[in-house]
Amino acid sequence: MSKPWIFMGVDRSHFSAKLRPALRYKQVHCLEYPPDMAEIVRRTGLGFVPVLITPEDEMLQDTTTIIDELERRVPEPPLIPAEPLKRVLCRIFELYADEFFPMVSMRTRWAYPENERELRKAFAAFSGSLGAGDAVADRMSSMLPALGIDEATLPAIDAHADAILAALARHFGRYRFLFGERLSLADCALMGPLYAHLYLDRVTRAKLYDEAVEVCMWIERCNRPVPEGMGEWFSGAPPETLRAILELIGSDAAPMALALEEAFLRWARGRVESGAEVPRGAGRYTVTLRGASTQAAVRSYVVWKLQRVRDAFAELDEADRRLVEAALQGTGCERLLRPVEPPVRLDKSGCKLVYA
Repeated sequence: MSKPWIFMGVDRSHFSAKLRPALRYKQVHCLEYPPDMAEIVRRTGLGFVPVLITPEDEMLQDTTTIIDELERRVPEPPLIPAEPLKRVLCRIFELYADEFFPMVSMRTRWAYPENERELRKAFAAFSGSLGAGDAVADRMSSMLPALGIDEATLPAIDAHADAILAALARHFGRYRFLFGERLSLADCALMGPLYAHLYLDRVTRAKLYDEAVEVCMWIERCNRPVPEGMGEWFSGAPPETLRAILELIGSDAAPMALALEEAFLRWARGRVESGAEVPRGAGRYTVTLRGASTQAAVRSYVVWKLQRVRDAFAELDEADRRLVEAALQGTGCERLLRPVEPPVRLDKSGCKLVYA
């Protein structure tokens, strides 16, 4: 038997929940261990989970690059479709789930006293002490202002959450996965917040069962994928139910990503040094959601993820680009495809973000 991959993750971790279905779908020989944080920091320089250790003992960090590497090393069954529209949509859903949806999932996780009481005990159970559990909870809950979560934006965040859950429930009432009858990277990305936060947290779990049980069914399908029993991805333009989801992403998330990028570019020009590490935070910007505005942190990872959407689009030939633009026209997501000039290019060096 080949040497196994080692997955170090946490049940209630957004990004652990994103990676786990991908590993199961790929059916790699994989063991799951609790994170050894001292070893993770020693080897990567960053105390973030999950990590994936390859059979060659290479430690991979950051689910975006981990899944890219999985696709390279274990190409079958694929998570990223070859068809141009769905390739671009995978990157849009990854941007949305990883960088916008935490505004929802962190708001719901820490907004309710019964959630917080349960979370502190859950973190304590995993870490082995009440003090360590409280320290994790305090660190996580302190991130809300950086995400733009405050009294001004709570009604807008809740309105988006209600709308997206209703749209997802309608879609999963007709299709088993986002792109039809087969799991994709887009599903894995959404599993991050929807499973690790909304499905496992007490208040939102009840909401899902009461108002969007179809989403619960999708979560269970994603967590226990059987690729041999799956059908095919849809062909052609997105069905109406998926288009409705894209319209919510285009109207609520896309403007925030573009405003953050604009603020980052203003901050970065004059500071760029090729190969230099990019700070994770780069000042603040005005975030507006459904007419509600506040200040939030300019997060450089959002810019990098947005560049990956454009890269997926730019790699297409002219005919395919026209098809993608036509399919997304009117959703608001088409605005994510337009490059900015002059750009500030970001790249990954090992586990860190650097200026290209």
